[in-house]
Amino acid sequence: MTGIPGEVREEMVLCTSEMFANACEHSRSGQDPDGRVVRTLEAPVPGLVRISIIDDGTRTDITTDRLPRVPRRRTRQDWEQAERGRGLLMVGHLASRWGFRPVLDFPFCEGLGTVIWAEFTLPTPAAAGGTR
Repeated sequence: MTGIPGEVREEMVLCTSEMFANACEHSRSGQDPDGRVVRTLEAPVPGLVRISIIDDGTRTDITTDRLPRVPRRRTRQDWEQAERGRGLLMVGHLASRWGFRPVLDFPFCEGLGTVIWAEFTLPTPAAAGGTR
């Protein structure tokens, strides 16, 4: 990734790793022997990079809603003791924007897969010497 400052690259790699791990953990991508996770990297406009992770859809052994969510109902002590559940908080902190959507947005296609994405705004050349 030429032209992207080292700190931004590291943040992109960390967020990609977290989103990829979540796709494997919470979808059929990690459950099925032939499960897949598709990663994309695009620059839709100058100065913006978008990373997307596409999973294989809803796991058959999980009955609750498994859409990407940041845990909200935790006390300070809960957060200090939690071994899991901080990944999307980190993505939300490091990325300029993030979100998710179904792979196909049709009612009869529900559960076929989720696209989670994170966007990173690159510093302009004039601001490259300063902070983000």
